[in-house]
Amino acid sequence: MQFGVHLPTFWSDYGSSSASIAIAEAAKAAEALGYQSIWANDVIIVRAGIGHENFHVTEPLITLASLVHLVPRIKLGTHVIVLPQRNAFPLAKQVAALDLLSEGRLTLGVGIGWRTDEFELLNADFAQRSAMADEMVEVMQSLWRDPVAAFHGKFHDFDDAFFMPKPPSGGPPIWVGGNTAAAVRRTARLGDGWLPYAPNLDEFQSGVALLRELTAGRKNPTVAATINLRISRGNEPATLETKSSWQVLNIVGNPEQIVQYLQPFRQAGLEVALCAFESEGVDDLLRQMRTFAEEVAPHLAD
Repeated sequence: MQFGVHLPTFWSDYGSSSASIAIAEAAKAAEALGYQSIWANDVIIVRAGIGHENFHVTEPLITLASLVHLVPRIKLGTHVIVLPQRNAFPLAKQVAALDLLSEGRLTLGVGIGWRTDEFELLNADFAQRSAMADEMVEVMQSLWRDPVAAFHGKFHDFDDAFFMPKPPSGGPPIWVGGNTAAAVRRTARLGDGWLPYAPNLDEFQSGVALLRELTAGRKNPTVAATINLRISRGNEPATLETKSSWQVLNIVGNPEQIVQYLQPFRQAGLEVALCAFESEGVDDLLRQMRTFAEEVAPHLAD
């Protein structure tokens, strides 16, 4: 198993620190501690109302671009870009630039979205989001790989498209976010990896079994998952609570308990665990990252 870490791009309060310092410190710590990748999440806009203050998210592609030279070895990832809310052409250009400037270190995590208010504010079609996402993947891959691109689909229809510069190796790996069977099927059709969010063990095992069935004899997509966790401090009570209404905490405990929680996922096929630490500020985040790297990862690493 390999390990990535979510950057603190979704905090609404950085305390005495600033967003730029907190994100940079987390990225530097991740590279120094031996994590394989750092990840940034995506929310463009939500309608004001109950819980809207929890969607305080720094744009992921710009965030990762700002770190390219600060952490020159670690891989970069998005979890996940909501495809149907964007235009395929500028998104393909941004992704190509980031993949090029990072020298091929980018993994593009993509999803279809789930909040109707986002789509309404962005004048995007919520009902057609699945079909739009599928088509956008194909459009971007054509732009990245073909000398002169052409595509004729339901939402995109063009010929003679010259797109340069192209990303290394024909474009970054695409990991499909989502916990549903539909997301697994999308992975089998179009993706290089499956990336569910905070899955329980049963749905993870079912998803892996379906993915293996659908891709038997054809390809072997990477199996990853975001795990929301907190490594407790001393006699801190182990309560499964989170500050964000949209987050689901999988596990709170000491390093031994975290290992015990993750072992069945490893045995079920989890290859890349993306750690999202529930933290009380930058120092607490760095404490947990260090403890995980030193006391949890060695028991689960390949």
